[in-house]
Amino acid sequence: MEEIQNEMIQLGVYALVVRGEGQDLLMSKNVHDYIEIPGLETLLRNFIIDLDKFFEYIYKNDIPAYLHQIERKFRLDLSFLASNLVQNINEMKKTDSEEIMIYYLVITKTLEHIRQIVFNQYGKEKIKSFYEKEYGKKLSNKGLQKISQLDDEGDADLSILYNLVFIKFLAEIYQKKKIFQNIEKIIEKKLKHFIKQNSL
Repeated sequence: MEEIQNEMIQLGVYALVVRGEGQDLLMSKNVHDYIEIPGLETLLRNFIIDLDKFFEYIYKNDIPAYLHQIERKFRLDLSFLASNLVQNINEMKKTDSEEIMIYYLVITKTLEHIRQIVFNQYGKEKIKSFYEKEYGKKLSNKGLQKISQLDDEGDADLSILYNLVFIKFLAEIYQKKKIFQNIEKIIEKKLKHFIKQNSL
């Protein structure tokens, strides 16, 4: 099994995605809710090992190259994040922050943005296509606004959906078919409940 060189990467990923350790519990965005996903931590280990490799560029202070590696692997555009990370790191260096805290900041910022991009691209699309399939009509603009409002208010279904969509995305990247199919079923169940509860 490949060793993880920088344990801050694992800590950062787990802090935003997993409730505890060794239980395969996926946490929702609001931390209170969680759901068991068999194979979750094994899947995340693949992700952490890749990030660990990409971190060689962070040690060289080459943030654009670090982001480029992630973009290539995950087919996402993170170029906008470069200046944000540089600014944050410079601020931390001014206050004599330890390197370990800088690494933690880099990983949490990276992960927050990846999850948001994935949710914007796939999560919102999934809600729309599921609604259309379920009700045979398009989701209205009013309905879309209501979803955004409920998301801002911390709706429990949307909160868990946020990380479910992210893990489904990783399952596809790392070709974990069983996890992918399991999450697809859970997402549909959550969406059915969400749409019914909120009369969309």
